[in-house]
Amino acid sequence: MTLHDKQKEIVQDIARFKVIRAGRRGGKSTLEEETCSFKALSKSDQSILYLAPTQKQARSIIWEEFKRRLSPVEAVFNESRLEIKVPTAQGGKSIIYIGGWENRENYRGMKFHHITFDELDTLKDFFIGWQEIFRPALTDTEGTADFIGTPKSESRNLARMEKIAETDSSYSTFHFTSYDNPHVKDSEIDKAREEIAYDTFKQEYLAEYIDFQGALFNYGSLVDVFSNTIDKDTQKFLLVDIADDGSDKTIFSFWEGLEEYRRESFARLNTEQIIEKIREYAATDRIPFSNIAVDAIGVGAGVASSSMLDGVIGYKSSYAAIKTEADPTRLPNVHYTKESTLTSDFRNLRSQCVFTLSELVNNHKIASKVIGKAKENIIEELALYQDASKGDGKRQASAKDEVKEMLGRSPDDSDTWLMRMYFELRKNISPQHSEDAELRAQRTAQQFLKSQGFGHMNSAK
Repeated sequence: MTLHDKQKEIVQDIARFKVIRAGRRGGKSTLEEETCSFKALSKSDQSILYLAPTQKQARSIIWEEFKRRLSPVEAVFNESRLEIKVPTAQGGKSIIYIGGWENRENYRGMKFHHITFDELDTLKDFFIGWQEIFRPALTDTEGTADFIGTPKSESRNLARMEKIAETDSSYSTFHFTSYDNPHVKDSEIDKAREEIAYDTFKQEYLAEYIDFQGALFNYGSLVDVFSNTIDKDTQKFLLVDIADDGSDKTIFSFWEGLEEYRRESFARLNTEQIIEKIREYAATDRIPFSNIAVDAIGVGAGVASSSMLDGVIGYKSSYAAIKTEADPTRLPNVHYTKESTLTSDFRNLRSQCVFTLSELVNNHKIASKVIGKAKENIIEELALYQDASKGDGKRQASAKDEVKEMLGRSPDDSDTWLMRMYFELRKNISPQHSEDAELRAQRTAQQFLKSQGFGHMNSAK
């Protein structure tokens, strides 16, 4: 095939891993078809894998193109398995496997010389699959990989790979638009520009990243949380999220200052077992009960109110927001009332915690040592939160049910991060400017907790 200039740039680059962000009809899939074919033909005993989002897409998008490309060299096509045996110049053979991401577990333990991941931003839980299945599959062969696609606002796999490339010399990144393909008429692209929303055009044809309008978390900053180095104090906290959505999974999240240093999860713990775990962790990690918060919905209500956990915070996202700041309309150093009024402009405690967390994340003031699936889930979940304020003076973040609908699951992994913000907000309840201010803050915190049925003076200090 005759390559256009952007395709030539990619082919000539010697990087082991190539991240290719391109507009629709820009020629990225055609380039990968040629790349896989060339690698299979040039050397014997090569194992090549081409992964589309689904097996059905793989068949409809690329299978027929491979048949057209490789039939002249007498390749053998297995229609049921989507496998191609390709004769090589040395008289041997190589195999090209065509598959769907939903069947990724089928490739665990295999070895490949090259892998192409097509439509990267639509591959769910991509980094878990890459780290656990496909990166090891390239180790023995010192194989290569191409990551291609058009950006999607609801997923940022391409952006994550581009960020990795900033510090890893084995990666190269490429970006081209639909206009860069001379085989597509500019007039057709211009017509599309007139007919669709401009943000959609920018994403689909110019291959530019489009953020959710009102997104609260900067995506790059979210990724950075897991490599941030922050100044942290030695005060420890434990957050416990008890799932009531059928998953039967309880998450224990351990923090030192604003760094999450450990996370444990257990399936099917009953109330007594959860209470025992909290007491055990409090003792081993030296965490005071007043620095422990439990999701007090459903089963969690029984845990938080247990006499064996006297002083533990019962957290509900539906609580009213904590009043933390002096009324901004009051002039400084002017005495209005006996006690200064505390104010809040948030719809509920959950929204207040989401906004507080986003500020810390976006300013690189929070860190986590969590790895694996929990890490990927946290990034995916928090990236979906938006400013959903309605113009009535109350700031509001996306409701949990809205995030759940977009995810297709409950955002449980990031819930402990929101609960951690309660303790940051509690600092503002106790400004410690004077003995009177401290007493007022204690009364405010005590009333807040008592109104929910979990009030203890020492739990708000």
